[in-house]
Amino acid sequence: MPADEEITTTASRMPGWMIARAGEQLSVERLRVRLAAYVYGNILVLTAIVIATGKSIAGGEAALLVTVTALTTYSAHILAHDVGQQLGRGHGEHRPHMAHEIRDALPILVSGLVPAVILFVATFSFIPTQLAQLTAAVWVVGRLALIGFIVERLSGRRPTWRTLSGGMLLALLSAVVVVLKVVFAH
Repeated sequence: MPADEEITTTASRMPGWMIARAGEQLSVERLRVRLAAYVYGNILVLTAIVIATGKSIAGGEAALLVTVTALTTYSAHILAHDVGQQLGRGHGEHRPHMAHEIRDALPILVSGLVPAVILFVATFSFIPTQLAQLTAAVWVVGRLALIGFIVERLSGRRPTWRTLSGGMLLALLSAVVVVLKVVFAH
């Protein structure tokens, strides 16, 4: 599939962050950017989940940390792309491209939504903190493990066992990144 080919992503079983607006065609490159933002956001959210403690979950700090992680990662991504889009352009010529960047980075924000809600619910003692943490982590790892099915669908290919095994490998590699980040950065 050529890099400049456009894909209409209006399929009902497609995640919202991959769906084009009505009448909009998304280039393969824009879909790639959204996919990368999705993976990146999920890895950083998973890190925030892993470093949570029972006390931080019960007190609401863990849900806040997941939310703030998604928000600050999204903001940093937009800021970086604002600078990057200025390369080779005249003053202000990059602004029209930023609307796409803001939309294409939304998967970063979406990655923290469900885990933050799960952790927030645990603040009310409806579910044990460890179960909330495990559920939030499994949610994120599951999303990473299943990403191959989205890639195959958008590429016009039928999923195979290789699709699932590739997703499992992505989830495993993401977990390794999380462990390294926790060990060396937190």
